[in-house]
Amino acid sequence: MATFIGNKFGEEDHKKLADFEKRANPNDPAQQALIEELRAHVKKLEEMRKNEDPRLSFSTPEFKEAQRIFTDNFKNNFGRPVEWGMVKDYAWSTPQLRKLDVPVDVEGKPWPLDAEGKPVLKK
Repeated sequence: MATFIGNKFGEEDHKKLADFEKRANPNDPAQQALIEELRAHVKKLEEMRKNEDPRLSFSTPEFKEAQRIFTDNFKNNFGRPVEWGMVKDYAWSTPQLRKLDVPVDVEGKPWPLDAEGKPVLKK
């Protein structure tokens, strides 16, 4: 039986390989060729996965929640006003990046300003 490298990712692959090896006919060259190909594939997967860290999975609930929070904040410009935007002079013009006269929120509404005329940041 093959050894596992550093983590448990390959256990299922090795179990499937062992199951196929048990069921394969040792006298059938076609089946033996497929088993050899499967062994090579499992070995390649094992090499690819040897440095993986299961804590860095993109399917964990913690990652999905963090991604949702980041996306929500990104949509709201992280609580900061929009001070630069793609502006068209006319409907047929090409948009150009310019500093806006008045800071706005992500919906285009004017951002609240303090007495000095600077944007009030949300905490």
